[in-house]
Amino acid sequence: MPIKNYKNDLMFKLKLSFIKNIFGRLSLKFGNSKKASDFLCIPYSSFRGYKNGYFYSLPSSLLNKIMRLNLVSKEELKKNTIKVYSKNENNKKILDNGREKRANQLKKWRDEIPQFKEILKENCLDFEKWFLTYQKLINFGARKFNYIKSNDNFIEVSYHTHSNKIRKEFILKFPKKIKLDEEFIYFFGLWVGDKAGGGRFGIMNQELKIVSFAKKYLIKLHQIPEVVLYIANNQDLPDNQKFDKIVRIKQKENGYAFSTHSINGILVSFFNYLESNLNEFLYSIKEPNIFFAGLFDAEGNVFLEDSCFRWACKNETLIPIFKEYLNRLNLFNRYDGSNFVTYNKKDFSNNILPYLIHPKKINNSNLVCFRKGDLEKRFVDILKIIKENLGITNNELAKVLKRKKSYAQVRVLEKLGYIYSKNYPKQLFINTKVNIGIKQ
Repeated sequence: MPIKNYKNDLMFKLKLSFIKNIFGRLSLKFGNSKKASDFLCIPYSSFRGYKNGYFYSLPSSLLNKIMRLNLVSKEELKKNTIKVYSKNENNKKILDNGREKRANQLKKWRDEIPQFKEILKENCLDFEKWFLTYQKLINFGARKFNYIKSNDNFIEVSYHTHSNKIRKEFILKFPKKIKLDEEFIYFFGLWVGDKAGGGRFGIMNQELKIVSFAKKYLIKLHQIPEVVLYIANNQDLPDNQKFDKIVRIKQKENGYAFSTHSINGILVSFFNYLESNLNEFLYSIKEPNIFFAGLFDAEGNVFLEDSCFRWACKNETLIPIFKEYLNRLNLFNRYDGSNFVTYNKKDFSNNILPYLIHPKKINNSNLVCFRKGDLEKRFVDILKIIKENLGITNNELAKVLKRKKSYAQVRVLEKLGYIYSKNYPKQLFINTKVNIGIKQ
């Protein structure tokens, strides 16, 4: 069998006895194994490995060197060759087989993760039961935990990773059980709308009262949260607001938000698991309205011009779930392609408003539901103009405001009783019986 100048990755798989015999001949020819390995330009340990029958294959370049010594005939080589193969292709095959086995194993472990109803016990979520199955997905190979400890109220795990080229130990804690109380249901709704993202377990919001609530609740879940301010490069820092770290971001418009979180990818995975079972979760709790209150503080808004309440959502998976449960709560009139809209002031004020934390959303909800609260500056500016120009018309008001229209804002002020109109075209007057509150 002729030996050609094959590429270096071409391998000859030979009978094991033949390989041992070849390297025995080489050792005799050069006097010892060390001199033979030096001639072949291979490590002495590799030479001994071939000689003792640890390796089945030789690269073509090494085999060519041996053939030139006339220690092996072409007939012997042909007779003892099992197969010739590409090293790269063989490695790929081995890797593919390994990946397939790993994928099958991971799938088996994923299938073992309990269903939502299996972790729901006595108004608690059994996090420990979920974790003991889920940890198999990450606690193997190079990602093994140093330890897993179970205490009375929490689970603790330790693992090592590299941060800035330094090997560090990280310790994570998790609650063994999470009580399905009002705090959790609200927090979960808030998280679904304002989750921090990545391996950060927490929420991102601009309102400090929500930041404060989230921080306290994370501590309740045995986390050590930090508050990070994300702010545009060209914007001044907000006044009287505390945070642990600043991250400047590149964007054209001004803006900022606080991320209140701990670094805990496992808790993120658990909450993702809950979100993937959201329909069953909402069906299982007695007060889904509290979830939608948390969601409203994250993604909701009060549209004063139309006296309605809106939950923003474009997630195709969540849209049908939200629609079903908002319908059950009698808080669904329509979906406009971006928002769920309701005009039901009574049920909103009874079932959503009492659980809101966001001051502006509470204030504006009170304006719509009870005609009580502070006006935003844009409405106060209109009132001041009307007060200084009694009898001003809508068109005249729009010119003073340098807008094309001001009808919608005027209509809000009329509904709230701050102004009244008479004559034609409508002239606007201040209702002196109403005090003007200012919301900056």
